[in-house]
Amino acid sequence: MNAIVLSGTSDIAKDLIKKLREKGYNVFATYNTSRPDYSLLPKDNWFKLKISDYQSIAFHEWIKKIAIWDLFISCIGTQKPVGKVTEVVPKEWAEGVIDNSVSQLAAFLKILPFRNNKIISTAIFFAGGGTNNPTPYYSSQTLGKVSLIKGVELLDDELENVKVTILGPGWVKTKIHSTTLLAKEKVGENHAKTVFMLENPQKMNPISKVVEDLFKIIDLPKDLVGGRNFSSVHDNFDKKWLTKLKKTDNDFYKLRRLLNNI
Repeated sequence: MNAIVLSGTSDIAKDLIKKLREKGYNVFATYNTSRPDYSLLPKDNWFKLKISDYQSIAFHEWIKKIAIWDLFISCIGTQKPVGKVTEVVPKEWAEGVIDNSVSQLAAFLKILPFRNNKIISTAIFFAGGGTNNPTPYYSSQTLGKVSLIKGVELLDDELENVKVTILGPGWVKTKIHSTTLLAKEKVGENHAKTVFMLENPQKMNPISKVVEDLFKIIDLPKDLVGGRNFSSVHDNFDKKWLTKLKKTDNDFYKLRRLLNNI
């Protein structure tokens, strides 16, 4: 079995790759700004990729060498740029939206033709905050991730033999928070909140829990997880429970407008 992991140098991905290898997967991963760990994967299994360069010939050739994949997981996420919408650079703001959504989806579409057609292959992305409420100072990341959630639903609906879903990891101790720490007063009270959470890791969601939930999703059928936005912190991944939710509302855990019937 072959697995492709985008941003294999992220903190969650490192634990994920270890578990994937334990379960017998041959793992291939991308990296960008962080140096890859060759003790985690052989050098030939790594590929340097800035996600906006998903159309590059080199990326296409790397995918061709993998030949067939069974599992695709994108661990890409960035808070940049942070700050009030009136103070951020518009070009950087737009790039943040795209990196958090469209470029990841496009990279997946680039990889899609090489999937294992003999099984229901799985593609998983990571969501972020702001699905139900505004997130001041993080509008670029939030818009990107909400767009990614909808993109997951659209792709899952069209692809009969691919299970496409997304998981929100919650507050996890990872490098992503460095943007907030460096921003200080530019992110208002979020700086103090982030410092508090990092100093109290017991209040955060363990990376091990996120990885565990990823494997639960992999094992669940397409009709129960495809096109849906899951939360590692709040959701029950029991198959019977999800079946009950589906019977109650077939659109559970999807982006919808409320009170349409009033």
